[in-house]
Amino acid sequence: MAECPSSDLNSSGLNVSSAGDLLQQTSNEQVEKLKFIAYGIISSVIIALGILGNTINLAVLTRPNLKGVTFVYLTWLAISDLMSLLVSLSSMFRLHGMQPKTYLAAVYYSHVEMPLVNAFMASSVFLVVALTVDRYFSVCLPTRFKEVHNTQRARRSIAAAYICAFLLYIPVCFQKRPVPVALGDHVEYVACDNLAVVGHTAFKAYLMVKEVLVRLGPVVLLAILNMTIIVTFRKTLKKRRDMLGMSSAGPVPSHKKYREEQRLIILLAGIVILFFISMTPAAILTILNSDDKEFHFGFQLFRAFANTLELSNYAMNFYVYCMCSSEIRRTFVALVTCSKPTPNVSSASSKPSVESNNKY
Repeated sequence: MAECPSSDLNSSGLNVSSAGDLLQQTSNEQVEKLKFIAYGIISSVIIALGILGNTINLAVLTRPNLKGVTFVYLTWLAISDLMSLLVSLSSMFRLHGMQPKTYLAAVYYSHVEMPLVNAFMASSVFLVVALTVDRYFSVCLPTRFKEVHNTQRARRSIAAAYICAFLLYIPVCFQKRPVPVALGDHVEYVACDNLAVVGHTAFKAYLMVKEVLVRLGPVVLLAILNMTIIVTFRKTLKKRRDMLGMSSAGPVPSHKKYREEQRLIILLAGIVILFFISMTPAAILTILNSDDKEFHFGFQLFRAFANTLELSNYAMNFYVYCMCSSEIRRTFVALVTCSKPTPNVSSASSKPSVESNNKY
């Protein structure tokens, strides 16, 4: 298998082969086995489930009965997640060493693959933030809700999410370069680190800023916003139950409805926890990643763990949102059974009420 030449990894420029070293060979075999399990089996299953889930998600979210600003966000979120997983297929081939070794393939893996997959992933993160801000206004600032909860504002936010994501990853286009590797009577091309770029102080600073903007920053922001939403939501529900309890004309909320409210609160917290768990290792990986650790078993184990977790985040969104929204569940069942969905007040309604605007 063609690998980045040691001259690309060693400032001395000496092409020293370690193929004859038994210990190194054993380590290489362990890494190859790890890659096969992580990327050939586990990640493939996650990507397959994610592509299936997001495809179903798009089919459900584009039904005529699911109209409104919230579902506009969710539709584009599903598109970002789906594209992230589709492009990740080529990444899995590369990480497993199964990618084509032609010059054009090396150009793609050097200048297109990493920026493209990461830009779609970043757009997904930014859309989640935009959707959370929309929900924050619906619960915590209902008097200003209509200012942000409209189709025009949603379209601007979605466009900004994609533009910012793709602009942010332009420098990554220059992180690697195609390198020819002579193997007997033929030459293969692989994507290797461009040391003039990755070793530059400015690029290292860029990586830090990028991770703050794409992963660490959104984690903190989503945690603050969602915790505020949950606390305000609970206070509003308690006040409503107290008012209904004191009113002889108003029915006391049923245990079933209370359980639904509790489930929503738990799921809101779960979204933040899932995002934090899946994004933090990936942020650390981006900062530490380097070709010279290609056969370092400990690093590759962490790399596989981080990549698998991050993929899970984009693959699981449909299943999480399906649990959160009764409208999406009913529409999905109606789509599968080819029946008409049960009419219900849309959770995407423009009315700033707690019950109608706190669901995805």
